Amino acid sequence: MSTTKETTRPRPPLACHWVEEPDSTRWLVPGCVARLHDIDAGACTCPTLADQLETAQRERDEAQRARRSLRSWHDAIVATVHAHPDGTQIMKNAADRSSGC
Repeated sequence: MSTTKETTRPRPPLACHWVEEPDSTRWLVPGCVARLHDIDAGACTCPTLADQLETAQRERDEAQRARRSLRSWHDAIVATVHAHPDGTQIMKNAADRSSGC
């Protein structure tokens, strides 16, 4: 279980968006450099939802590949220890040591 609080995780910057005051005044909150320098810029460089989805899927795929790789190493190490003549005792000792953490 992760101890990282939801509020402490880094967040992506918000895309450009308008904020409307109760008196109907509108303020553009720039989320990209293009709009920061020119509010009327037609070419907002904020990532679209499709771009954000593509990035998230790519990051997910990379994380899954890394997990599979680590799992392969883990399984190979456990199999090697179990194949050792003292494998059962080695695993018992490891379990005993880890239970005191």
